[in-house]
Parts: sequence; structure tokens; C-alpha cells
Amino acid sequence: QPMPRVDLRQRHIALGPVAVFGASNFPLAFSVAGGDTASALAAGCPVIVKGHPAHPGTCELVGRAVQAAVRKCGLPEGVFSMLHDSSFEVGQALVADPRIKAAGFTGSRKGGLALLEIAQRRPEPIPFYAEMSSINPVFLLPAALSARAKALGEAFVGSLNMGAGQFCTNPGLVIAIEGPDLDAFIESASETLKASTAQTMLTPGIHQAYGQGVSALAANGKVREVARGLEGEGANQCQSGLFVAAGEDVIADASLQAEVFGASSLIVACRDAAEVKRVAESLEGQLTATLQMDDADYEAAKALLPTLERKAGRIMANGWPTGVEVCDAMVHGGPFPATSDSRTTSVGTAAIFRFLRPVCYQDLPDTLLPEAVRESNPLKLRRLVDGERES
Repeated sequence: QPMPRVDLRQRHIALGPVAVFGASNFPLAFSVAGGDTASALAAGCPVIVKGHPAHPGTCELVGRAVQAAVRKCGLPEGVFSMLHDSSFEVGQALVADPRIKAAGFTGSRKGGLALLEIAQRRPEPIPFYAEMSSINPVFLLPAALSARAKALGEAFVGSLNMGAGQFCTNPGLVIAIEGPDLDAFIESASETLKASTAQTMLTPGIHQAYGQGVSALAANGKVREVARGLEGEGANQCQSGLFVAAGEDVIADASLQAEVFGASSLIVACRDAAEVKRVAESLEGQLTATLQMDDADYEAAKALLPTLERKAGRIMANGWPTGVEVCDAMVHGGPFPATSDSRTTSVGTAAIFRFLRPVCYQDLPDTLLPEAVRESNPLKLRRLVDGERES
């Protein structure tokens, strides 16, 4: 006879106060009331937001709206707080404070790694969810490239130029096999890019970093500039850039895989499918990877998929990576350096699990159990009981 089994019940509880760092490029979606704040509050965690100095007025307006909602819902005033500071000291002190139990960050690799080190070196290390760097490779597979090179070139530039390229999922790398079809794509993309107007970038700092990144590509002897967009008038204008390099050179020179935050992309011309795969293997972790493909490309796509699953958080077919949908299946995350924790997402319903931890209750009397796991299920929750959904 089997031994009697113990009674085990599990629920998730909030980690505690969470620090959220607003992003420079998304004053709403990844800032004061963005996904990090929403998922932390949904988990039951108080939130302290470090507003981004690029848009303090917007931060203040949204922060006051959140405070008004807190009052209207009758929640404790300390559920939401916001700090303003243009230096690094406040953010560093926030992550180091022993009362903070987790943090969410969207920004540069340098800034994310500095704060991650603080989070890990605390007497009590905490989870630090940083979204940092991604160039979001797009693979143009042979049949698709042969059938629609011109249309792909035009659509690619539309994605590249969206928001002056200031999207974390901007297509910064395009990979294909060299030949007439790739030449047709480059010609189409170049002509479209040359006619594209310059857009204003969000901050002088972002514009300066973009200029330095484009200049570094143009100065690299292994890189050929094929097109620049129209020059803009006024401050902080993003002049789009398109460059080409050989696959073997991209594999050999890590600097060619550095993120250029803005409307700039590098086309990688490979000798054959084997070199396409070697380029894919050489890439760092990414938020996204895109396959432009037709039915005849399925075998080529199948050969790439195991690599892309290890390299990216989201793999898509016949679309463009800019933009995400908030839903159950969405993953906005990926292996380092796309994020500091590849097991999580910052967009979608699964984001709540970043700020929760499981607690198991063994053989506790029913009256002592939290309502969520009591036998009578007073909260009417959808629960898993003995491996099956409770009716």
C-alpha cells in the first residue's frame, strides 16, 4: 500500500517593493505607468519609479495620474512613489536599498550592467530585470528574396525608420545569401531610404550616440555604405543609414554586431546557407529574430530554428520586429545582452511572475490557509487540484 501523502498547496506572493527605471525612448509604455509598473502592482508589490530625465514633465503628469488612481481605489499612499534625478546616484541608491526586493530597467547596456552589479553585490541580492541591447536580425531566405526583393526592401525601410529607429526591436541586421536577388533588395532599400526624411531623435544624448555609431560603421574598412537618408534641419535629426558587410567579416569583428540605436542597419552578405548559419551562431542574445520566407524556404528555416531559439526571445515569420502585442503568449525578452534574465518577459501577462515567488503550505489546517488555497475556494479562482483544473 502506498504511504499516505501530505497535503501540499501552493500560491504566489509578492516579492516586496520594486524599483522601476523609466526608459528614454518610451515615455509611456516603458516608463512611469508602463509594463514594469503594471506587472509589479498586479503582483501586489509597491512601486518606486525613477523617472527618466529626458521627459520629466511627462513623468510628472503620469505619476500624478497614478497617484489619483491610488486614492480613488482606496489603496495605501505608499503603493506608488516617484523620484526625479538626472544623475546616477539616486538610481544606484535605490537598487542598493535593502527595502527594495526587485528592479526593472530598460536602457543602455552600460547602465544596466552597472545597476545589475549593485543588485548582485548587495548583502541580500535581488532580481534585476534589465532590457539592454538587441540588433534583431532579419533573415531573408532565398525563395522569398527571389520572389519579392523589391517589396521586402521597401517594407524593411519602413520598419527601420519607425520612430527614428528608436525601438528596442529595430531591425539592425539583415542577413542573406549574396547574389542578384540580394542586390535587388539592396537597390530597393537604398532607393527608399534615400527618399526618407530625417526625424527628430528624443534627446541630444541619443542623437550623439547614434552619430558615433554610424561614423564607426562608415569608418570600418570591411563595411560599405550604400545609402543615407535625407539630412534634416534643426537639432537632433536622425539621418538614416544603410551599410553592407560580408558574412565572414561580421563573424570576425564583434564591433559590427554592436547596437546602433537609431535608423541604421547593416546588411550581411553571405556566401551560402552554411555561412548564414555561422553568422546566426555568432550573434549575441536578441529580443527578436525574423524569417522572411516562402513555402520553398521551409527546410532552410528549419535548419536555422534551433539556433534562433537559443539566440532570441521571439521568432517571427514574414513580419517586422518593431512593435509588440500585450497578450498571454508574448515574450519581450531574450538571452543576454538583450536582457539580464532570459527566463522572463517584460510584455504580456507572464510579466507578473518576475515579481512573485511561490510559497508551499504543507498540512496546514484549512482555517490557517490563505483564502486562495482553502478547500472551499472562497475567491472562486481557477485552480489546479491534483493535476487537474478545478471545475
